Amino acid sequence: MDIAGQDAELPEIRHRARYLSALVGLLFLGLAARLFYLQIVEGDSYYRMTADSIVRTAVLPAVRGQIRDHKGRVLATMVPSYDVQVLPSQLTHEAYLRLREILGPDVEGVPTWEAISEEAQKGKDRTMVAAEDIKREVMAQLETALDKPGIKVVAVLRRHYPFGTLASHAIGYMNEVSAEELRTRKDDGYSSGDSVGRTGVERQWEPYLRGQKGFERMVVNRRGLRRTDVRIADLVDGPISQTPVPGNNLVLSLDMDLQRIVERALRGSPAAAAVVLDVETGRILALASKPSLDPNLMSRGLSPEAVSRILSDRLRPFRDKALADTYNPGSTFKAVTASTALEEKLITPEDKVRCAGYIQVGRRRFRCSKVHKTVNLHDAIVQSCNVFFYDLGARPGMMNRMAKFANEFGLGAPSGLGLNNEQAGFVPTEDWHRAQDSRGGKSEGFMIGHALNTAIGEGATRVTALQMALAYAAIANGGKLWLPQIVERVESPDGKVVEEFPPRVRRDLAVSAESLAIIRSGLYGVVNDSKGTAYKARSHHIEVAGKTGTAQVYRGGRVGKDDPPLPYERVDHAWFVGYAPAAKPRIAFAVFVEHGGHGGAVAAPVAMEIVDNYFESVAPPEDRSPPRLARHAGYGPAKGDSRLPSTVGESRPDPLPVPGSPKPPARNDPALPPDSVRKENR
Repeated sequence: MDIAGQDAELPEIRHRARYLSALVGLLFLGLAARLFYLQIVEGDSYYRMTADSIVRTAVLPAVRGQIRDHKGRVLATMVPSYDVQVLPSQLTHEAYLRLREILGPDVEGVPTWEAISEEAQKGKDRTMVAAEDIKREVMAQLETALDKPGIKVVAVLRRHYPFGTLASHAIGYMNEVSAEELRTRKDDGYSSGDSVGRTGVERQWEPYLRGQKGFERMVVNRRGLRRTDVRIADLVDGPISQTPVPGNNLVLSLDMDLQRIVERALRGSPAAAAVVLDVETGRILALASKPSLDPNLMSRGLSPEAVSRILSDRLRPFRDKALADTYNPGSTFKAVTASTALEEKLITPEDKVRCAGYIQVGRRRFRCSKVHKTVNLHDAIVQSCNVFFYDLGARPGMMNRMAKFANEFGLGAPSGLGLNNEQAGFVPTEDWHRAQDSRGGKSEGFMIGHALNTAIGEGATRVTALQMALAYAAIANGGKLWLPQIVERVESPDGKVVEEFPPRVRRDLAVSAESLAIIRSGLYGVVNDSKGTAYKARSHHIEVAGKTGTAQVYRGGRVGKDDPPLPYERVDHAWFVGYAPAAKPRIAFAVFVEHGGHGGAVAAPVAMEIVDNYFESVAPPEDRSPPRLARHAGYGPAKGDSRLPSTVGESRPDPLPVPGSPKPPARNDPALPPDSVRKENR
């Protein structure tokens, strides 16, 4: 080889080596810069990302507050429960079959083996709920199966309602928050799997009851097991745990002893509602709607088939018939019509009207239940004479005047309770009827017949049972229309009072004491006068005042005794609204029986049973002396009483039985005339 040639190539090789060295140097410099960036500049971020992969945050649920009745009995609380969960990636088919055998065929919602296998193929270690709230005997059998892989029992807290269906619409129920709700409630702390109040007090007072969740952060390995060799404080910023805050407790005005009495009194009615409230405070003592629902079952979640059955039930179990449904009040509205006529000076108590059994207006005949002959206002209320009130309805401007006083009594507007989608009801006016015609409705504008129908609580007039109870409480207490209350106070978990809700007067009625006294006299006679429409159903222990009502739901719906019965949906609604004791009112009530028939034959006996049992076993001791016995001691109405005019004394009370004498027949006693022969006016 030529040495001179090699010497000539050497500078070129050295030149290339320098370029290669520079390139390698640049590569190492770039790598060093990248390492500097990752470890120094972004080191904290990547450290946190690494820490997050092994740090888990466990949510600590808050214990939901209790709901109690007026006497402190628990109506809703949290109780320990047990769910069965499976881990699809570890569950064998043999273990699955054994689990199904233990759970039995009655347990709904158990995932199929196909669903579990599909979940296992996804490669995610996500558990599936196989059964909720399992029974103790199932727990015992599962103890032998827990050694099988992929099955575990998890303790959870679940809402429990000790009284079952009692007051179920008022108390409400809970179920799982939906995906759509999560999008709107996520900022409020709700997450997947949480439960939320759906109806009743549970829904209305959700913010007070739910409490605030806590959390605990922990270090786990790749298998999800907790590690104790790593300090969590070295991996996360901020607090590593937060104690959950329990929800507040609610104390209701409901008395479950009275609630049981009310619902028992309604036992013979497929669909009905009843409200009992304190005359002097407006607090609701009992609130019932039939048919009822079991909140324990509702809170666990119903199958689609069960939901479909309930929705297709013609009796509409989901509806709160005391608050969310409105009905024609029938003759119970006559107290409003009478107040209107008296306050507008259209009549005096002595004015009389001749009842021939009907009134002719144009080509239409507006009927009464019978010929009452000549009646004044007192007689018209006692005997529920439609013709007398038709005559009032025919007075000029009476339609708008009745609407004005109906609004004064709280009708046509929500009562303010705000529970279960409470409805406002409706009281029509002349302008409303004219507007119906202009909007292409069936109405032909305002006609005098509309006012006649309104005068007896028919036509377009709609009310709720709660509204009627409040209106009659105002008549009983001298003119105070209360804002109804069902929650007396909020208490902290340790029993301290957080907030109290004293009684609140909504308004003082613009009705004179004299007019109210005249109306009270008539309401007393409805029950205690031998001609009264509720006389046969009267209590033999407590003097009750009130008004029957039979609200027609189908024109021509009433049939003779020899005619075939009407279909259920065409039978009239039955009402009885009143208060007791008549002279010293303590409670006001409204009883409504959907498609029950005549108010005096169906609703009045229910109300009397409620009153008798309340004053016998539930009322405060000072209120339990029978007013009929203590009439002359100032408990019963007497002539000259400022609250009940002298006309009250026209009907003498039945004497209480002397020792050894037979007891008065019960309302359902065969010795009494059957309900079908008890006649009642609308």
